[in-house]
Amino acid sequence: MPIVEKSSYKTPFLLGNAHIQTIVPSYIRPKEDITYEREPMDTPDGDVIQLDWSRTGSDKLLVINHGLCGHTKRHYVLSLVKAFNEIGWDCLAWNYRGTSAEPNKLLKFTTNDSTDDLSWVVNYAIEHGGYSSVALSGYSMGGNLVALYLAREADSLPEEVVGGAVFCATMDLKACSLALDSTFTRFYEEHFLHKLFDMMIEKNAQFPDQVDLDLLPGIKSFKDFDNAFTAPLCGFKDAEDYWRIASASNYLEKLDRPLLIVNPKNDPFLAGDCFPLEFAQNSEYLYLEMPDSGGHCGFITPNIGKEWWPAYRAKEFIQPLAK
Repeated sequence: MPIVEKSSYKTPFLLGNAHIQTIVPSYIRPKEDITYEREPMDTPDGDVIQLDWSRTGSDKLLVINHGLCGHTKRHYVLSLVKAFNEIGWDCLAWNYRGTSAEPNKLLKFTTNDSTDDLSWVVNYAIEHGGYSSVALSGYSMGGNLVALYLAREADSLPEEVVGGAVFCATMDLKACSLALDSTFTRFYEEHFLHKLFDMMIEKNAQFPDQVDLDLLPGIKSFKDFDNAFTAPLCGFKDAEDYWRIASASNYLEKLDRPLLIVNPKNDPFLAGDCFPLEFAQNSEYLYLEMPDSGGHCGFITPNIGKEWWPAYRAKEFIQPLAK
């Protein structure tokens, strides 16, 4: 307790392969018709973060965190927005520094460790929206960021924050990096590295004397990238230091609000302490759900047009937490 022994997610017939589950939804899942209200938010360190709002006039808010190199118009974000708007909640999806179409002002970019960014977003929303209940959700990197925020920052969380639900959370960064550097998963790593390279090329255009693009040809893994760019530009000693500090799995004992973690057993991105089974068995606040399949942020849901399962599951868990 509180391990969720039987997940309600059921894989469609013949679609249980991890890679099919991971890749296919990006091409077949229809995007919900959501119109955001874009708001630039000035940060205390002199930067700007782009916020995308979808309001219903509620005093309840869901803050949504996308994955690595993602954005607020990905289908997995829009599905949550639609689902929670339909039950009367406001939604706020935010674009990480370095991923928005509008470049941020500083060399800094949002990392797995950026609970300061998330804290500023949450506090800003509470201050300007008057919310009585704020829940959080996220996928992959966004899942780790939510878990890290709720756990590591537990002593300073606003009282309005009631908990969260995350999916495919990369909570053990070292184990995940090693998992993606294997023969059968390197194509995922290469996909993300190309996107990270594009981000560094854009940063070089802003800060040519501080971003060394000559390093790019030698980068073959996440560890290489984090050693070359993440660590020196974001204040870590090296990749290993970054992974240790930014992995939510190292802080789960500090949780004091309910958190649902849904990490499929066949997720090709996850390994190690992304499955904190022993801890969850003795935790009052961590709810661990491990469907047999689902891939990475895939969760192919039967019947095109049916509500995507993670959106349904997030509502099911979060609604009762509201004040």
